[in-house]
Amino acid sequence: MSNVKTLIDRYINKGHFAGAAVIASKDGVCKVEHYAGNAAPNLAAGPDVLWPIASISKIFSVSMVMRLVEQGELTLNTLVHQVLPRFTGDGRERVRLRHLLTHTSGIIYESPAMEARLIAQTPMSALIDEAMTAPLLFAPGSSLAYADYNTLLAGHMAEVVTGRSFADLVREWVIEPMNLRNTFMPPPASELGRIAKVRAVMAEGTDGAMYNSAYALGLGHPAFGTVATVRDLWQFAQHFAPNGPRIHSEATIRAMTTDQAGGVLGQHISLAGTPPNGRVPWGLGWGLQTIDTPALFCDLASHRTFGHGGASGCQLVIDPAENIIIAVFSNTHVRIGRDMWYRQLQSMINACYAQCMN
Repeated sequence: MSNVKTLIDRYINKGHFAGAAVIASKDGVCKVEHYAGNAAPNLAAGPDVLWPIASISKIFSVSMVMRLVEQGELTLNTLVHQVLPRFTGDGRERVRLRHLLTHTSGIIYESPAMEARLIAQTPMSALIDEAMTAPLLFAPGSSLAYADYNTLLAGHMAEVVTGRSFADLVREWVIEPMNLRNTFMPPPASELGRIAKVRAVMAEGTDGAMYNSAYALGLGHPAFGTVATVRDLWQFAQHFAPNGPRIHSEATIRAMTTDQAGGVLGQHISLAGTPPNGRVPWGLGWGLQTIDTPALFCDLASHRTFGHGGASGCQLVIDPAENIIIAVFSNTHVRIGRDMWYRQLQSMINACYAQCMN
């Protein structure tokens, strides 16, 4: 573990982030668990800290939606407008749930005025209205463009077909069955004191600061609204790893972790330097490291690896070929500069991977 510890300590000493937490396992056995620095002012990084997992929240949300698919309440080919009748015009009639879960819908990423919306503490209903009405970027199913609004609309579909709030659905259908006692979407007021603070977020220093404010955390946004301890995130990942516990059927796990994007071309959100119009594989929620997206998560992982990152400075990686799970948290936002931010996360994952294979 010395290489992992040394690397993280060096990043903290250089001011790249204030604190970090990492856990890595092979064959279900923990090989690395390390905490360093401060998760927030006067809050040391440790096993009880709740970290904003940002876009990794999407996997919790898609996991919930897939339970509705298993129950027959939705199908991947359900047209969005059949559940949300206002979602029409500009080609929206052709958008299916599958397109939302694979980022092939053509919906915009998020509000172009998202920072102003955060500062104004815009209600979720207004964000949903914008996702429903903003012009599509391309014909559904013709390309891939990663978007928070895809997951927001998928979550809203789940609310409509069940008549339940999305937060309740995620808690009752994912968090509780997985016995995740330190995972919240959204966190209750009683837990706010143990949540890490993220540097360089949108609307930083205001009452609407992304990930750091009671307003933003309270949204329970399906695309970025979850907080969890590193151990809970590792336990969540176990449910998708070989021979792990399951709340989904094996058929659902297979569908979620294999390419469902239909061979579309696009620009991967995380891979700089790849062809601007290359093939982008995507599962249902999960990003995929394949021959078309090498070293997406880790230079050392297999082409069967899947995972997801979060702009708050976190990554979750599952390699079924080696039965390795790695969860890494830090607390500086990607807005500091994607290349450096992404490189330091990958270097920590590489170090964890090497330790797991020793």
